[in-house]
Amino acid sequence: MTDDQCAREITWAGGTHTFTLNHPWVRNVLSFRGIPGPGGNSPAACLAQFEAGNYSPDDVERVIELGLIGGGTPEREVEALLDTHVRNKPLGPNILIAHQVLAALFVGTPEPTEAS
Repeated sequence: MTDDQCAREITWAGGTHTFTLNHPWVRNVLSFRGIPGPGGNSPAACLAQFEAGNYSPDDVERVIELGLIGGGTPEREVEALLDTHVRNKPLGPNILIAHQVLAALFVGTPEPTEAS
């Protein structure tokens, strides 16, 4: 995994994938195009939408797409993953992934806890 403190390794779609919205290219995309949605397109607005349960399928797809690209997955593989596991699929499982990826941009990776 990367040194990126906002990266998350998540088991999803039959494998473990690295997601991050903190990659320089992704942050540039977010600053120009943002994430679609009625409440605004900034990552903070999108996170607020997710926390209020007011997200769209496009929000979920875009966060997962950018998170995978930021984590180093080639775009061709990202498209295949989106086609197989996100587009026209139930939102529930993917909402959790998108929310985790968005939240990680703000809080980073949790520190491991020591067993007592």
